[in-house]
Amino acid sequence: MYTCTSCGEKHEDMPALCFATPDPYNKLSEEERIAYQAECDSDFCIIRYPDQTDHFIRAVLLIPIIGHEETLEYGVWVSVSEKSFNDYQSDFHDNPENVVYFGRICNWLPPYESDTFGLHCNVVTQSDNRRPLLQLHQGSEHPLVHDFYHGIEYAEAQARIEAAFGADY
Repeated sequence: MYTCTSCGEKHEDMPALCFATPDPYNKLSEEERIAYQAECDSDFCIIRYPDQTDHFIRAVLLIPIIGHEETLEYGVWVSVSEKSFNDYQSDFHDNPENVVYFGRICNWLPPYESDTFGLHCNVVTQSDNRRPLLQLHQGSEHPLVHDFYHGIEYAEAQARIEAAFGADY
């Protein structure tokens, strides 16, 4: 059981491992954020570089826990095309279910030693104001893709939570 830092309530399930912003936004200095007119809130982020504009949306990546109904949840950012970004944003409060966009993960997820940034995924919308779910593309040798399709042990999920929140989460 843990007390949620967002709502202040106690929960029985595991806390989500969430990223407040995409890594490219994190790497910008305050001056660069101003110069590139970078905007980021809890669900959308845009960075307007001189030669391109990057669009990001926040999504949920669920890793199955072997032998349990519970999953390990990551709140991650994905880059999407301008069209996908605009479509998703325009229907944000009334998104139809199962609309699929192509995306790339834009956070490095511990504990993976090889970078998770740029892994290909489908971004699948959910209804009722829920963030979209990610489906990682098969064919990659990346350990995250393996874990997504085959699951992780409960002890490994616990270790990841403890590494992020401490032993007393």
